[in-house]
Amino acid sequence: MLRPALHLTMSLVSVLSVAGPARAQAPAPAPSHAAATPSPDQQVAALEASCAASATARASRHAQTPLYERLRAEQGIHSLTREVVRLHLQNPPIRHYFEKLDPDAVAKHVAEFMISGMGGPQVYQGPGLTPSHRSMKLTNRDFVLAGGDVVQAMKNLEYAQDEIDEVVCTLVALRGQVVLAP
Repeated sequence: MLRPALHLTMSLVSVLSVAGPARAQAPAPAPSHAAATPSPDQQVAALEASCAASATARASRHAQTPLYERLRAEQGIHSLTREVVRLHLQNPPIRHYFEKLDPDAVAKHVAEFMISGMGGPQVYQGPGLTPSHRSMKLTNRDFVLAGGDVVQAMKNLEYAQDEIDEVVCTLVALRGQVVLAP
């Protein structure tokens, strides 16, 4: 199914909108014309700003209950990464990055990385992000599209908005290690 980039992009940005103590819950309205669509670089900048604004609240939640536990521990993270890979394979602009890979192996590898980095007991021993993404030559557009799949996967699995925000902000923090192309 072809999904327009704007919908994914606006969904990704809208999950991180912070307005004082209350966050916006509804997706941003679609612009009335294409000229109003922010560029991928603008979208990434907006995500970075939203994540910076919510850093204290996210750190407080993580200190209270690690994200690993709120993502339903190993079983939940494995389910999440399988769903993300499934959605990537259905997303025409980015699926070529995954078509020649074993989806189960990719999901397992990403789950191991997430488990280790989000407070779980597993120590990640795989390759670093930069070496494993270098040949892909990912752009900010790819990043935003892939992030939209992550948001959709989490919604499909009925994660709360706080957990979606925290996973997205984790991805935003790691973006410089995977987006290596202009």
